[in-house]
Amino acid sequence: MLKYLRIELPIDPVDGFDGRFGKSAIKAYRTYIDPRPSKMTVIAREDVSIGANRIARQIDFLAKKHRSREAEWVRHIVLDNLRSAANVGSIYRSADACGCLEILTVGITPHPNGNGEDKLAKSALGAERVVLTKHFDTIIHALEYLRQERPQFRLIGMETTERSKCYTHIEYHRPSIDTEDDHGVALFLGNEVSGVDTDIIPLLDDVVEIPMFGKKNSLNVAAAAPVVMYEILRQWGADHSV
Repeated sequence: MLKYLRIELPIDPVDGFDGRFGKSAIKAYRTYIDPRPSKMTVIAREDVSIGANRIARQIDFLAKKHRSREAEWVRHIVLDNLRSAANVGSIYRSADACGCLEILTVGITPHPNGNGEDKLAKSALGAERVVLTKHFDTIIHALEYLRQERPQFRLIGMETTERSKCYTHIEYHRPSIDTEDDHGVALFLGNEVSGVDTDIIPLLDDVVEIPMFGKKNSLNVAAAAPVVMYEILRQWGADHSV
C-alpha cells in the first residue's frame, strides 16, 4: 500500500510526524496505515490501488490547506538557554496552539532528540512532534539563521529593559499569502533567571514587556509566552478557524 502513496503524493509520507504536513494530513495518513479494528472489514473490501489513490488525494489536499494557513500565520519562537524542560514543553504546546511554524532552541535549552527530551515531552503532550525545531549552540547563531532565512521578520525580545514597550503598544507585522513578502515575527524568550542575552538586545527590532501589578517584576516564561503570542494573533485578525 505504501508504494501507491509514494507514487501519488508530491510529498514523501514516510516523515509522518513532520509538522510541515499539518495535524490533519498526519492523522489521515496514520489512520489509513493503522486503521481501527472496526474499519478493517471496509478496507479489506476496497481495491488497494483505489484506496491508496483516495487517501493520497486527501492527504495532499490537507497538506496544501495546512501550508496555506502556515503561510499566513507563520511565526518563530527562540528559546535562549532556558533551563526548565517543563517550561519548554509548555511553550511547545502553546506554540502549536497558536500555529507557530518553528521553535529555535539555544544552548542548554531542553529540546526534542536532545537534552531533557523526556521531561519536555511530559508537558508538551506531543506538541514537540508537530512543531518544527532547530537547535543552535549560541544565540548569535540563531539570530544569524533568522536574518538569513527570514530577512523580513521582525525580531522581538520579551524582556524588561529601559527600551521595553508594553506588548500591546507595538504593531506586529502580519504576513500575507497574496504577495511574495515573507513578513512575520520571531519572539525571543530568555533564561528563567538572567533573561534574554544582553548582547543581542541591541540587535533586536523591538523589546516588549508584560505589565506587572504586584510585587514581582515578571511572569514565568511559559506563562508569558502565550500572552504575547495571542496578542499577535489578535492583531492579525485570527479566529477559531486558524
